[in-house]
Amino acid sequence: MPARPALTVATAGVADWAANSDHRTAWLAHCLARHVAGDWGDLDTDDRRANDHAVRTRDGRLLSRYDLPTWIGADSDTALWIITDDLADPDTSTTLLWPSEY
Repeated sequence: MPARPALTVATAGVADWAANSDHRTAWLAHCLARHVAGDWGDLDTDDRRANDHAVRTRDGRLLSRYDLPTWIGADSDTALWIITDDLADPDTSTTLLWPSEY
């Protein structure tokens, strides 16, 4: 299981999307909890293996991808990405972003 990141942030696009919506904010928190627990969401086998290797070695980047449920609504992106920059860095950050913002 990955350690909790030192800093968690959301891009302006994600923050604006969730503003004034308890359902959207709760969904983001749920996705972040899944990421921290090592549930990488909707990734292919190679990306899952890369994440698992990074956790085992405590070195490298983590990427999770969560498809947006249809009931929650989206403007253009249909998935959320969560990226933890570098597990080897104790001050690493985790970012919630849309794939189009990468």
